[in-house]
Amino acid sequence: MNTAVVARVVRSHEVMGTVASVHVHDHADPAVVDTAIDATWAELDRLEAVFSTFSTSSEISRINRGELHVLDASAEVIEVVDACTWLEHASEGAFCARRPGETLLDPAGFVKGWAAELAGQHLDRAGLQHWYVSVGGDIQTRGTSGDGSPWRIAIADPNSDDPRSICAFVEVSGDAVATSGTAARGRHLWDGRTGEASCALASMTVVGPHLTWADAFATTAFVMGLDGLDWVAQFDGYRAVAITLEGQLVSRQPDWRSPAEHHASMA
Repeated sequence: MNTAVVARVVRSHEVMGTVASVHVHDHADPAVVDTAIDATWAELDRLEAVFSTFSTSSEISRINRGELHVLDASAEVIEVVDACTWLEHASEGAFCARRPGETLLDPAGFVKGWAAELAGQHLDRAGLQHWYVSVGGDIQTRGTSGDGSPWRIAIADPNSDDPRSICAFVEVSGDAVATSGTAARGRHLWDGRTGEASCALASMTVVGPHLTWADAFATTAFVMGLDGLDWVAQFDGYRAVAITLEGQLVSRQPDWRSPAEHHASMA
């Protein structure tokens, strides 16, 4: 007997100082869905234990205390450090995995998107084809939503005190969407070239095939200001939209919809 049904499952999990969620709209055995989501959570928890700068036992903390050399760390740590080094060179120093004025390693600007994409592979391995995973609002999608339409991802208004206020929507089927800004956590993003906190924009959102790079590019482009839009555009498949401190949407691509345009398309 075929036990597969149309599963519409939503589950959440606290990790990395934020909330992760998985949304599945698929023909699948519910037990398969639950097992895959459990594996996704376990992977995120494992990676947090490796990379957290708040945990004294993490590999990153041990490196920063001089107890562990980077080259003696796990393959995943070396992979992340290599990626951060490449990103620093590609951005001419705008991205930096070390805190301003310090030598301490802090790859948080890269790890979250990378970890979320890696964890989402458990959903792929389970044979699920229509889902998205979100970690702190950065999203990797597969397939489509339950009605066959693309996933409609809202971009919050970073200039509003109302968390439900939306600036724009983008529709994706398989792409990732990542946003960097200061609305939720204040001025926590710094320009590696100056060591100063970045405040030229309200937010920067990047869409592209992989959440690893969409998130890293969004963080990097945010500190570049509007110049970050052209910097992102040089990478095949990736596009960006900036929201200024005055609330203006600025993009080099036409596929960002305002809330009014989104509602008109649903009518």
